[in-house]
Amino acid sequence: EHQPPAQRDAHQRGQSAGQRGGANKPDARGEKEVEQMCAEADRFQQARDYERAELCFRKALAIDPRHTRSLCNYAYMLHVGKRDFAKAEELYRRALQVEPSRTATLCNYAYLLHSDKRMEEARQIFIRAKETNPEHPWVKKNLTLFS
Repeated sequence: EHQPPAQRDAHQRGQSAGQRGGANKPDARGEKEVEQMCAEADRFQQARDYERAELCFRKALAIDPRHTRSLCNYAYMLHVGKRDFAKAEELYRRALQVEPSRTATLCNYAYLLHSDKRMEEARQIFIRAKETNPEHPWVKKNLTLFS
């Protein structure tokens, strides 16, 4: 089942750099630039201009390699737009190292594993998502997919 990029999840969008930890955190100007690049990448992704989206995600991650929204949305684009499951999984894992309980990332990662026919792994990741936030709309929407 199709899921929108994590960027569209207003609840998750409220999670800021403070939740990513302090290691190599960019200054306020750099953080603003990362947010702008990620937003631009999301617009390109929605227009299915994956090359430009990828360039923006790479720029954002060059400034802040731990920016979870960029990691998650880039992974989603690679998974759904470019069908590069291996690279998408690598980015989801990196995002989860930074924010292990980010529901949007867990849902998208479970969706990737499901798309790759790795059903038991997908179910386990989805259970983690459900445990972190059982009221999250993506959790509720996909209960039957992973039961």
